[in-house]
Amino acid sequence: MDSLDATSFDFWLGDWDCGFEGGTAHNSITRDFAGHVITEKFQILTPQPWTGMSVSVYNPGLDLWRQTWVDESGSYWHFVGSVVDGDPSFGTPEPVDADRTYKRMVFSNIKKDGFDWRWESSPDQQAWAENWAIRYQRSA
Repeated sequence: MDSLDATSFDFWLGDWDCGFEGGTAHNSITRDFAGHVITEKFQILTPQPWTGMSVSVYNPGLDLWRQTWVDESGSYWHFVGSVVDGDPSFGTPEPVDADRTYKRMVFSNIKKDGFDWRWESSPDQQAWAENWAIRYQRSA
């Protein structure tokens, strides 16, 4: 993948069982508002219940994906879509949080019934550290 278009995140649509080191989660992704908005509802089930959600919109005039994330801890982040090493991604355009680092999520190994997702951070958008990895499997 060299660039993103209006269908670049369609692989994400559906209900997903998610596994990560030490826990499980569920994520439900739908297209809403006449197909213009992708809505995500994410729930960590174990070990500590936690919820968050995002809305993502493709702007054809700007040829740009934008996402807003909110969660029960009060986080509010703005992301823009990009391609990282051929994989679709959302990243913060400026440093965020008390640690003032850039954040990004990268979707990789995308297949019909699953994919890998990783959460990364960087002080300078050059060197990225993986902070969290989740394996997504389509719910039965």
